[in-house]
Amino acid sequence: MTEEQGGKLAARPVARARKSGAKAAAAPQAAPGVASLEVHPQALDEDRSAAGRVEATHVTITQGGAAEVEAESVTVTQGGIGAASADDISVTVGGIGRAQADEIAVKMGAVGIAKADRLSVEMGGVGLAVGGTVTMHQGGARTILARDVTISQGGAMSVVAANVTFKEQAGALIVVARKVDGNLRVALDWRGALAIGASLVVVAALVRGRKHS
Repeated sequence: MTEEQGGKLAARPVARARKSGAKAAAAPQAAPGVASLEVHPQALDEDRSAAGRVEATHVTITQGGAAEVEAESVTVTQGGIGAASADDISVTVGGIGRAQADEIAVKMGAVGIAKADRLSVEMGGVGLAVGGTVTMHQGGARTILARDVTISQGGAMSVVAANVTFKEQAGALIVVARKVDGNLRVALDWRGALAIGASLVVVAALVRGRKHS
């Protein structure tokens, strides 16, 4: 059986479920090499709200979910994934707990932990963003660790990067960077962060000393 034939056979139950509205007997779970796989409510049985582990070349999740996805490209629309690993990941009005890819695009969605060479967030949020280039517009992040960061009409709790650019209506609580450009609204820069860090170390040492005494 060729790889193309295998893809057609694996995708056929999903297509039948969509046309007839019947519930599939089991959650979609494709083998590596399958061309594409779609996960949506009609592809899931009555007792399960999400698929388990999904593997395919291209995975599209619409108003559905999966515990884990591994593919070359992943598209999520009004759905959710526990963990996703791919070359390209796109999230629109959805969420991913942990995402790792060469490129991640988030629009009106959220990612808990995002690791990517290129990460873009528009009207969305990220808990921890780790990447080469992070671009955020009308979004927010708790922590950003990257080489180059650009934020416009948004903000972050803390940013650690080589180069940071703040555009209109952008700010951060803590910024540690080699170079900062733009209209900066920072509550605490790297000097203040170091001072607070040193103070916390002293306080921790005093607390430990009291416990031992």
